[in-house]
Amino acid sequence: MSAPTRPLTSDEREAFRLGRLVAAERAPYFMHALFAVSPVAAPGLDTFAVDGAWRLYLDPDLLTGPNRWDSTTIGAVLLHEVGHLLRDHAGRAANLPNPRHNLAWNLAGDAEINDDLLAAGIPLPADCVTPGALGCEDGDLAETYYAHLVPPTGAPPALPDDGSAGCGSGSGCPPAPGELPAGVNLDDGTAAPITAAEGDLVRRRVANAVQEAAHAKGRGSVPAGLSRWASDVLAPPTVPWERVLRAAVRRAVADRAGRVDYTYSRPSRRRLPRIIKPAMRAPSVIVSVVVDTSGSMGQADLTAAMSEVTGVLHASGVAREHLRLLSVDAAATKPQRIRSVASINLTGGGGTDMRVGIAAAEAATRAPHVVIVLTDGLTAPVKREGSYVRRDVIPCNGIEAWVLVRQ
Repeated sequence: MSAPTRPLTSDEREAFRLGRLVAAERAPYFMHALFAVSPVAAPGLDTFAVDGAWRLYLDPDLLTGPNRWDSTTIGAVLLHEVGHLLRDHAGRAANLPNPRHNLAWNLAGDAEINDDLLAAGIPLPADCVTPGALGCEDGDLAETYYAHLVPPTGAPPALPDDGSAGCGSGSGCPPAPGELPAGVNLDDGTAAPITAAEGDLVRRRVANAVQEAAHAKGRGSVPAGLSRWASDVLAPPTVPWERVLRAAVRRAVADRAGRVDYTYSRPSRRRLPRIIKPAMRAPSVIVSVVVDTSGSMGQADLTAAMSEVTGVLHASGVAREHLRLLSVDAAATKPQRIRSVASINLTGGGGTDMRVGIAAAEAATRAPHVVIVLTDGLTAPVKREGSYVRRDVIPCNGIEAWVLVRQ
């Protein structure tokens, strides 16, 4: 019976970090995913596993116990586990015919990941699942391998379903023993789950890194299956990002505009004998746009996003005098009013910490009700900063738009 999930000890965390370093050196394009997962100790698990919130469950005996793995093996298995998350095996499993054969799907997902890792020179354990071991060709999709193991014609499966959790719910299998409930952290605040939108952003960053590695080193330097996955992830979205961004901004402004309050500055027209009643007043929504001006930001993408943001704010009734802009790299500029996109003066070009810009926006006289951050994403992640909570993250071609609302 497994013990409760807990934070890693200092020795276990050090072993994990060494394994992650090895993984990052062997497959640097996986860097974003390796640092996005939150590691926790799952005693008795006897393997590694992931859940849908990008938590990574590690059996501590494999990190520091008498049968511990070396850093090379740890790194290889880490790359395998984040592969399940990057390829969205949990989401794809939901599209399989019911009843789903969990063991077959786990093996199919393993094979889809492992042939690419082996082609990249990753030293996986000798008993790892490959397409050849399933009687299939390399370079195909998990759905193809699954159909080979569980024929769609109704023929009996080629193997029994033992109810195994496999690599956890993040691989499309049942939850691994000790998996945390959705939205729950450990007592020390670690293992914070990430949202589906944040997971999609990690996938896009890794896909971009894969394509950059392929272009820099030439054709054949990145496994074909991984290059195909990256192309699929970066294919134009079915719903244009402009429409998603407009909806998120309108929703945030409407939320704040609807928070009416009582005021005595203009008494109510309804009079009662010897009683002065307050009137109800809706706030004039103030919006600050915080723009990342680090050297990695693309000017064309930034201009397009700024045009969408300012256009939807004006259409939503936000007065021009209530619309401000701050540019941020390592420090923030003073807020300036936005009259037109062409008149915006962006300064900066160094490192980036968008928390500085959010704090500067909040410190202004009459703090904004809504803060919209435009960034390349290469910055400290922000879910809550000061009085603001991030509601939405929208990929806008080469940049991201964060929509934060004051609580």
